[in-house]
Amino acid sequence: MSFLTGITFLIPLALFTVILLYLSKFIPKEGIQLPIFLMIAGDGILVAIWYFGLIELVDTVKEFKIGIGLSFATAAFGRSIYFMIMNKEV
Repeated sequence: MSFLTGITFLIPLALFTVILLYLSKFIPKEGIQLPIFLMIAGDGILVAIWYFGLIELVDTVKEFKIGIGLSFATAAFGRSIYFMIMNKEV
């Protein structure tokens, strides 16, 4: 159950990615690294809220951390695939 609690962190990460992709359309070309900074900072803030908010509810902390790590890996994989497809020159 702790692993599933950690892996469900993928939902806030996916929602944050969609919001960030929407906001990045309004950023000028000079600020190309701003979405990357916001993604790193937002991921850090979200994981701190998720971890410290749910640490008292989980049974085993190790499985919870593995679930959070797997959700980060899955989100990073999905983000990189999305950016690779969307930035492909035709």
